[in-house]
Amino acid sequence: MKNFLKKFLLTTFLVILCPTALIATDLSGTVSVDKVSDTAAKAKSEAINTARRQILYDVLVNYAEPESFRALLDATTDSDLMNFIESSSVSNEHISSSSYSANITMNIDNDAVRRWLTLNNVQNWVPLAEPTETFSLYIVVPNGVSDWGELKTIAQNDGIDIGTITILGNQILAKMPLNYRTKFTAAIRNYGWRYADNNGVLQVWK
Repeated sequence: MKNFLKKFLLTTFLVILCPTALIATDLSGTVSVDKVSDTAAKAKSEAINTARRQILYDVLVNYAEPESFRALLDATTDSDLMNFIESSSVSNEHISSSSYSANITMNIDNDAVRRWLTLNNVQNWVPLAEPTETFSLYIVVPNGVSDWGELKTIAQNDGIDIGTITILGNQILAKMPLNYRTKFTAAIRNYGWRYADNNGVLQVWK
């Protein structure tokens, strides 16, 4: 087991170094909007809703399975989408009695959108929002997708996100914030999962 784990970690080392792997990243986007409506206030509201939806799509389509993400985005209300924006700024703003135009920049809440996508069964690899101390997990799932789904559900029920780095057959390499380690092991133990520490890597199996 130890030799196999060493080989597995060596195989995934390049994946971890790859820029598209699980790396701390702040997600943001900018769009230009131009709306005409009955009043300036209504035009501005419509413009902001359009900007929010467009930015979320433009940015997150790179981190989620496109078809299912598009369907989920279309089915989500503008008011619910507000929960996924951390902050925004406006430049080159022009307002008239019935129109509004501007360049709008929005910063996305990585953790919120990752939970939203995951809970709605949209495959995604949204990165962590900021650097945090993490630990690695080496997970063996004998029943493949079924076991992996169960493990992720257990974690999600306790408010824990498992950051997948790579999957090779029934072996998975993942990362998790260090402060979740004790909570995570307690949760999975109650469902019959076993674990052991191997030089700082948490091995998990069933």
